[in-house]
Amino acid sequence: MVAPPPRIALQIHVASSLDTVAATDWDALVGDDHPFVEHAFLLGLEQSGCVGPGTAWQPLYLVAHSAHSGAAAQAGPQLLGAVPLYGKSDSFGEFIFDFSWAQAAHQLGVRYYPKLVAAAPFTPATGPRLLIHPQANQSEVAAALAQAVLQLARDHGLSSAHWLHLPLQQAQFLETQGYLHRTTVQAQWSNAGYGDFEAFLTSRRAPIRKQIRRERRQVAQQGLAISVEPGPALGQADWQTLYRLYANHCLAYNNQAWLTADFFEWLRLHMPQRLLACVARQDGQIVAATVNFAKGQVLYGRYWGSDIDMPFLHFEMAFYQLIDYCISNGFQRFEAGSGGEHKLQRGLEAVAIHSAHWIADPRLAHAVTQANQRERQAVADQVQWLRSHGSARRDGEALDLSTQL
Repeated sequence: MVAPPPRIALQIHVASSLDTVAATDWDALVGDDHPFVEHAFLLGLEQSGCVGPGTAWQPLYLVAHSAHSGAAAQAGPQLLGAVPLYGKSDSFGEFIFDFSWAQAAHQLGVRYYPKLVAAAPFTPATGPRLLIHPQANQSEVAAALAQAVLQLARDHGLSSAHWLHLPLQQAQFLETQGYLHRTTVQAQWSNAGYGDFEAFLTSRRAPIRKQIRRERRQVAQQGLAISVEPGPALGQADWQTLYRLYANHCLAYNNQAWLTADFFEWLRLHMPQRLLACVARQDGQIVAATVNFAKGQVLYGRYWGSDIDMPFLHFEMAFYQLIDYCISNGFQRFEAGSGGEHKLQRGLEAVAIHSAHWIADPRLAHAVTQANQRERQAVADQVQWLRSHGSARRDGEALDLSTQL
């Protein structure tokens, strides 16, 4: 039997910028499948003005070092854990919606903003928010960080603390630390060992198979050159086009383009290896694209834009091409972002998404807890219904939220 790591003294402090933390030290905490909590991604948001002064996201990264004395101190402190934490002055760009909570706070005369949020900004992708070195005492460091977030909120009189898009295990752990465990719904695709895209189609109901084939056939007849290309293969002008398509799409739907052109340029220079772009070219020019990220065994669909209005082109480039790519390249999961029940008719399935929350005001906390109990049952019922009425060729089955992610 392997002995647990010895208990250690920790020094936890707030870093207002990741440029004070070595990238190699931070990324040693991140894990294999999670690009959106990597040092380069988070620092890029800072350096490009997406977060920080003048925005609703103020970086307050928690970092935990080992506290040694004597000879061990000569080597300097070792980074054992961290939290990508932000002070937030609104609830936009989070994708775990708490606007009703803010409204309830207003009715109670409670100031809801600012609040604390542990998240990957503007990114509804599941990933760790308790970042812990694999050789550290996991539960000890996690508990220290979880309690440090609570203490930070209390010390500054903040209304609440929120951990968004968590792995199930971290949500359950935070529940033991005094946080409320919440579930919501997202559409994702899982690889069941399909040999090719046709094998995947045979696992769908007949009407869905016909619909997907029809949609793909109509796009193929338009003469576009569609391919999935890695970030390093794209030139600077291509990256600029990707940003323009993203920003124009946001504008067309009256959404704010949270990310800047400088951020896309940062990605090109500092982490192009994480990007996969599904691009459609017409006469050699990119006219539509999805910007996706890949790490380990997971592909994440993120940003879409198009200069042309073509039926089913979005489905081809945001779903079918990427599912095909996952099958061909051994990816085990494809996360297509938040929203859109149309995804469930195109091969994705409903899964439970986890978050954890702490509310300072007892009256508001009681109201949120009561609402959360009802919501969790409603989410379980919703996921079960969506699965039984989705695209897969199988009967409905009872849902156990503990099996999700």
